[in-house]
Amino acid sequence: MTVTDAGRVDPADEWTLSDRVPDQVSASCLYDSQGWLRGWERIGIEQRSRHAYVCAGQDVLPLYETTMSPFWHGYELQCGLVGRFGNPIVFAGSPYSMYGKRGPIAEPLVRGAYATAMDWIHGGAADVLVVPNLTTEGVDSWLDAVGPPAGTVHLERTYAIDVAGTFTDHLYRIDNKIRRDVERRLRRGEERGLRVRMVEGDEAHALVPAAFPLTVDTSDKNSWPALFDEAALHGMLDIPGALLSAATVGDRLVGVFFGFRRGDEVTFMCGGVDYESLREYSTYVALMYRSTQWAYENGMRRIEWGRDNYRFKERHGLAATELWALVYAPNARAELALALRGMHATLHAYIESA
Repeated sequence: MTVTDAGRVDPADEWTLSDRVPDQVSASCLYDSQGWLRGWERIGIEQRSRHAYVCAGQDVLPLYETTMSPFWHGYELQCGLVGRFGNPIVFAGSPYSMYGKRGPIAEPLVRGAYATAMDWIHGGAADVLVVPNLTTEGVDSWLDAVGPPAGTVHLERTYAIDVAGTFTDHLYRIDNKIRRDVERRLRRGEERGLRVRMVEGDEAHALVPAAFPLTVDTSDKNSWPALFDEAALHGMLDIPGALLSAATVGDRLVGVFFGFRRGDEVTFMCGGVDYESLREYSTYVALMYRSTQWAYENGMRRIEWGRDNYRFKERHGLAATELWALVYAPNARAELALALRGMHATLHAYIESA
């Protein structure tokens, strides 16, 4: 089969492959929505040698062949496995989609993504297909459609809350001791001059030069590479529904979350805080709770909070979902299976203990 601008169809599989995002997309999460896919295509933080979009009806799954993904490189660094998966790597969905989750996936979509990835691997330099950030149901979709992978990795734990009732109701659903501590921290931060507000458009873009060092500090704190550059942050703010939750003291930006509205759901994807401000202003707590309050007051029904800070998020009543990565390799070597078992063990231990 050959790729055309209009796509291609395999009548037996009922999937198409296109080099353009379709005009009609039924998205299961932010990261396979039309707005995100078109925006991410223009953002170059992941260095891609090629990409394509597998479609089944209006469902879409992106395929990226990458020569460098800072996010995946972070996992490799954390697990001591830099370079063990070859270069390039084919991803069915970017590793950057860890702040959402892919649940059940239509069988034709899985077959199309797998077949295309195997074509790329057999005809190119890549050795593996990585399918990141799947829920248990998403894993089952891949296993049922194309069989077992070379290895399975417990990649992440992501957190979310359903927005129900009022913000006050939300506060009283958490532990009383934690609620009183949050209220005290919010009051004390505001008394000392901390303000949290939502900004978008030109105003949000103007904050990127101050926000960028905060995102770098967050990566450094976790011994990871910088996951974004300024151009990528500007690019994300051009995606429909993008906004910033900005914490300021006077004219100084001390914390920021990058968020994305899609219908009645908001996903907070990345950000950072001035760590010296935490003790005096409780910056992280203020960002999380004032962003939650904004969601209650602006018709949101769900907040996706993403990875890391696991114990904090659990204490504050967020619901967890395990995310998995499947790694397929047509010529799997014994050392690959060993590396994947080590990656799983390292990341699982980190998630359980961090």
